[in-house]
Amino acid sequence: MIDSAPVLIIFGITGDLSKRKLLPAIYHLLSQDLLPKDVKIIGTSRREISLDELLSNVELCVLEEDNVCDPAGIAKLRAAMEVFKLDPVSDDNYTALSQHLDSLEAHERIFYMSLPPVAYAPIIERLSKHGLNDSRSRILLEKPFGYDENSAQELIDLVSEHYHEDQIYRIDHYLAKETAQNLLTFRLHNPIFTALWNSDHIERVHIEAAEKLGIENRADFYDKTGALRDLIQSHLMQLLALTLMDIPSHLKSHEIHLSKQYFLEQLMPADPKQALRAQYDGYRDAVGNPASPTETYALVHLKHSAERWQGVDIILETGKALPEKHTRIIVEFKAHAGQPANRLVFQVQPDEGISLDLFVKKPGFDNTMQKTMLDLTYETSFGDDKHIDAYERVIMDAMRADHALFASATEVMATWRVLQPILDAWENNSDGLTFYPMGAVPEATGNV
Repeated sequence: MIDSAPVLIIFGITGDLSKRKLLPAIYHLLSQDLLPKDVKIIGTSRREISLDELLSNVELCVLEEDNVCDPAGIAKLRAAMEVFKLDPVSDDNYTALSQHLDSLEAHERIFYMSLPPVAYAPIIERLSKHGLNDSRSRILLEKPFGYDENSAQELIDLVSEHYHEDQIYRIDHYLAKETAQNLLTFRLHNPIFTALWNSDHIERVHIEAAEKLGIENRADFYDKTGALRDLIQSHLMQLLALTLMDIPSHLKSHEIHLSKQYFLEQLMPADPKQALRAQYDGYRDAVGNPASPTETYALVHLKHSAERWQGVDIILETGKALPEKHTRIIVEFKAHAGQPANRLVFQVQPDEGISLDLFVKKPGFDNTMQKTMLDLTYETSFGDDKHIDAYERVIMDAMRADHALFASATEVMATWRVLQPILDAWENNSDGLTFYPMGAVPEATGNV
């Protein structure tokens, strides 16, 4: 429960992210009385838009996801919400916004940039100019955090010029998923695995995020981004850090970030020869770019310099138009005495849970071995306990000023440092792209 009632100001309220994710998340939180009754939500828009129009979109999205939409929850959202017309480059509009926020007398103000990073500069500069960067203010930023190492540093410098690091919340919604949050808790409170968490016992760690769909309606964004930037640099690198970093003695925000930073800074720069990029057939037609070199699939092998992880093969893999949709972390233990290897799997989505492969004797007179699975799925293990959506967690933690599930500037730069050699190599070698049919997994070639 949030004690004080902040004001949440969403820039880009008419965008797809706001309509499909943010506003439904706020609806759910209000429906469960998890936010203060007097909380205020202000959506800014260049054009005139009615509250009825916005809420009708929310109802459709909630119905699509939940199959039911509670009228009482919509009523609470209506009561909390208003639309504020704002031109991002109009100083007069920011003066009016500042005066309006003063009239609400809310102690805390949270500015959510539900916009592409290229749109940040004029907004952040004017928020600062009009005093909306004081100690009452926090700012939430959506990825991507840059396009490469240089642009990431420029974006960090831009925001840091106007806001202190403890005011900045860089969103990685994968870290707000239940299984991702459970990673450190699982490792901390299950000492049977803590003793095995090193290169003496672990052969490889494979983190994969696969999607069945293609790029859908994201053609312009995706053709400028690609799989490596879209998923590996942000989501998968963060999941990797949570999986292998040293566990702090206290799972507090500051300690978690220090441990993540220490782990990421010891990752060795990626070897482009140990990376694969591919594009699904039909992608170029979908984006209207017959010569597009953008990868829709990327696989990267990484190495770590710490003695604890030397020799462990770290694999990060993501792609679109693959046979199935899933995100999972696979920890494969070393085989001993010719026996098959055990695997511990953290299923991030769908059907979040944790499973462990074990080999047991099959019933009967013969000594036949069979693989079985110890399986914990959140739905079956926790019954009717409320499953928190990632964006609900993002909003709650931002309102509680909890930085634990947000990326720090140092972490962002560490991930770009690791992957920049691959980006440079791919930029200079247009011949390295392979192709795969939709619904198939690209085949590795060469040293990969």
